[in-house]
Amino acid sequence: MATIMKVWGFANGAPCPVAGQYLKAFDFDAYDGRGFGDFTADRVEAMKFKDLLEAMAYWKTVSKVRPVRADGRPNRPLTATHVTFEWVE
Repeated sequence: MATIMKVWGFANGAPCPVAGQYLKAFDFDAYDGRGFGDFTADRVEAMKFKDLLEAMAYWKTVSKVRPVRADGRPNRPLTATHVTFEWVE
């Protein structure tokens, strides 16, 4: 069964304009490694992963442009969001 990713908000608690939407595409290197995503309210348009492990690995992807944050930790732009994973046929 395929897996899709739903965003619930920003991890820092800031207002999130895409809360409740599904990930459609994400560029981890956009905006100098801060990343940029495309989201949709339609589950059918959501990016599909083969399973939960693949979806979680994608969520943790490190930017190639800026692999390390100022605090020395890996720069994983998509982890700035709280997400849940849903199964689809």
